[in-house]
Amino acid sequence: MRTFSKLCLASVLLCSTAVMAADDKAAKALQRAQQKTQSLEQEKNRLTAEKTQIQDDLKKAQDDASRVKSSSAAKLGSLQKEMAALQDEKQRLAEELVQLKAQAAEQQLKAAAQARVQQSNLQVSQDNLLAKSKQLVQCDNNNQSLYQINTDLLSRYEQAYKSAYLLRGGLLTQLGIVKLENETSQERDKLQDLRLK
Repeated sequence: MRTFSKLCLASVLLCSTAVMAADDKAAKALQRAQQKTQSLEQEKNRLTAEKTQIQDDLKKAQDDASRVKSSSAAKLGSLQKEMAALQDEKQRLAEELVQLKAQAAEQQLKAAAQARVQQSNLQVSQDNLLAKSKQLVQCDNNNQSLYQINTDLLSRYEQAYKSAYLLRGGLLTQLGIVKLENETSQERDKLQDLRLK
């Protein structure tokens, strides 16, 4: 019996060693599984944190993109309005330029017409001046001729008066000569005043 008990004890020991060995293996496997689970949990937590960070970054990028898009849309709208205003201004300036060119052409035509009229008037004035100058020369010549004729007539009158006075038998006194010379001088002064200067 002692052998049996030893045997049983050995068997129990063996079983217990086997159980212990199995427990030890299981414990080690459990420990490895726990470590693996812990490692997987840590990896999961790390991936979750990374996912959260990526989602935050994505949301931030989307918000930035939305702000940029909104800002770009606003700037585009502003630029389109400014471009429309500039095109309107360009159109207005082009129309104004056309009007100014038309006015300039009209003014040039008017100026040319006025220049022709002034040239014509100047030519007429020059022709009139030339005609009047010729008339004036003719009048001066006529005046000189008339002056000469009147001077000759006055001299003849003076001679005739003296001759007639002497023929009638009168003596030409100093008083009569002075009177005759005064009348002759007055007539010469009148002729001189009428002469063109």
